[in-house]
Amino acid sequence: MVSIIITGIVGLIAIFLDVATSTSFINFGAFTAFTLVNVSVVFHYVRRRRAGDHLNVVSYVLIPVVGAVICAYLLTQLDSNALTLGLSWLALGIVVLALITRGFRKAPPEMSTTELATVEAAA
Repeated sequence: MVSIIITGIVGLIAIFLDVATSTSFINFGAFTAFTLVNVSVVFHYVRRRRAGDHLNVVSYVLIPVVGAVICAYLLTQLDSNALTLGLSWLALGIVVLALITRGFRKAPPEMSTTELATVEAAA
């Protein structure tokens, strides 16, 4: 419920933005997500290699690194307001995650749906 209220407030604030600025904010989120997904693939590769698995270096390292670099470059080309607000929002999210996970020592809570709970209860 708190997340819905916060999202609603942010959405109401967006009413006062012009299209170019709001588009930059959306692009910030997308480019950040794509950059972090690419970086996570490289970390996945490293973890699997340490476990003894043999994975394709091109698929798990080269292509994700190129993707991360391109997305990071595109991030630097965004409007300064989008960068400032986006980085602030990202930092706030990291702080909230650190609080929820007790300093990243505990797994974050998983979201469940009523359907999933019903299926698990039936099993």
